[in-house]
Amino acid sequence: MPTVTPHRLSEWRREIVKARIRLAESALSTQLERELWTIVDCREACIKLSGADFDAEMELVDREIEAALRPRRQAS
Repeated sequence: MPTVTPHRLSEWRREIVKARIRLAESALSTQLERELWTIVDCREACIKLSGADFDAEMELVDREIEAALRPRRQAS
């Protein structure tokens, strides 16, 4: 069974997060949208093939997206 480092998994998650956030934007060209979905699909495949817990990794992706979209709290 293939294995990867936690760092590599983190990089793949980060790529998925960035692509999915961009996909949520309006007015993307068809070409850019296709490229972003290719990134998501390829990185998800890498995670599946890595032997990592895919569902757990996707949960981390969701949390990273939520954290990235959450408004930053102002320091008091």
